[in-house]
Amino acid sequence: MCVSTRSSSCRVTRCSPPREVYSFMVPVFGEGVAYGATYPRMREQINFLAEELTVAKFQNFVPSIQHEVRKFMQNNWNKESGEINILEDCSAMIINTSCQCLFGEDLRKRLDARQFAELLARMEACLIPAAVFVPWVLKLPLPQSYQCRDARGELQDILSEIIIAREKEEAQKDSNTSDLLAGLLNAVYRDGTRMSQHEVCGMIVAAMFAGQHTSTITATWTLLHLMDKKNRKYLEKLHHEIDEFPAQLNYDNVMDEMPFSELCARESIRRDPPLMMLMRKVLKPVQVGEYTVPAGDIIACSPLLSHMDEEAFPNPREWDPERNLKIIEGAFCAFGGGVHKCIGEKFGLLQVKTVVATVLREYDFELVGDLPEPNYHTMVVGPTASQCRVRYTKKKKATSA
Repeated sequence: MCVSTRSSSCRVTRCSPPREVYSFMVPVFGEGVAYGATYPRMREQINFLAEELTVAKFQNFVPSIQHEVRKFMQNNWNKESGEINILEDCSAMIINTSCQCLFGEDLRKRLDARQFAELLARMEACLIPAAVFVPWVLKLPLPQSYQCRDARGELQDILSEIIIAREKEEAQKDSNTSDLLAGLLNAVYRDGTRMSQHEVCGMIVAAMFAGQHTSTITATWTLLHLMDKKNRKYLEKLHHEIDEFPAQLNYDNVMDEMPFSELCARESIRRDPPLMMLMRKVLKPVQVGEYTVPAGDIIACSPLLSHMDEEAFPNPREWDPERNLKIIEGAFCAFGGGVHKCIGEKFGLLQVKTVVATVLREYDFELVGDLPEPNYHTMVVGPTASQCRVRYTKKKKATSA
């Protein structure tokens, strides 16, 4: 059963933790990690991630993000003008910036963005969503299960090498590195045990898998809409905001002084949410209007459905960053809610806003064709890749008289 987020009669306390319905992700994250762990252990693992995604940590991220974006542009958009696939390039920039910010130079240098994206894509292509309803399907000797295991093993080997090298390096230093990888290596469960190498690798994969798609898709849609000629007034408004700042941005610039940039990102997520459904398993019978949902059933909230509610979002398919997202409480649910709300929301917005501001300061863009259609044939919904060709033109730098 699918319910709108406006339904106040559905109580989250009567539904299971997400691990009950996302068991099909276990082949990607690994046994004993996230949805493959007991609920108390999963909560501890998520808390380890949350402790590293704080404003204090974010202060140094903006320069790192800008450095990676500029390096990518210099290497790949190095002509005066040219054509690119903006979805593929946003994916590479998001992976590079995530690796640099969260896991440090060692992971960033060891794992090429396109290689990482290819491994994640191979694992994603092997997922079996039907396992939500028939969990035993994961135990069948299916070809995609072997393909996922091979890709996961390849990534595990790379990450294990990095972890071993980091542990040796830290043992020889007086001060410790303070990135997410270090946080996971130093994390201690309530029972006094540390995370195993297998668990650390799994949490790195989980963090990248959860954030890479959503940030890539949000950045891509935001840029695509701003390229659309009918949205020229919004592009001008955004330039008026971002051009006020020096080329080298800081955290306060991005998160506190770019409100319209954030509205653009949120409207992109509102119009085309990457996740079509947020699911839970019903633990106790729950009343939704005149219907009783029995225990054991799967209940789902659909951001796609909620975000197309014309009462909450008039003319919902129109991309309008100036619209009010709070007309109806709870209708905007792109980041989930409650105890399981997305812990990476602030980092994702920081990343997307910095990427968009940095890119638009140095290049002009135009769509090669029409605005892409969403691709609903993938687990995470983004613009149709084959329709994401755009033309860039390098801006001429002002010269002093």
